[in-house]
Amino acid sequence: MKWIFVPVVFAGLAGVAFANGKDFLEFRNSKGTVIFAHAKHEKLADNDCKVCHENQVGAIRSFGKAYAHRVCIGCHEPEAGKMEGPITCEGCHQSS
Repeated sequence: MKWIFVPVVFAGLAGVAFANGKDFLEFRNSKGTVIFAHAKHEKLADNDCKVCHENQVGAIRSFGKAYAHRVCIGCHEPEAGKMEGPITCEGCHQSS
């Protein structure tokens, strides 16, 4: 698998790496790397991009800790009735 590292400018976000087009996104930060399965989430959201991309498809300009904790964890909370998934620090952030 070949990784391409693309630097981005987000508060607290060192960069994003893409593999296999857009299948996986890698968010590196001080708490540990978060691997996001983009293609899997597209499928689970029935290709409704607005579930995550609130304004338009493409890079989420406001993406960072506050966004991820509100949108990602908010969607994973069991009572949200959406996509069950990790909701703890260790569930998303992997130490290398």
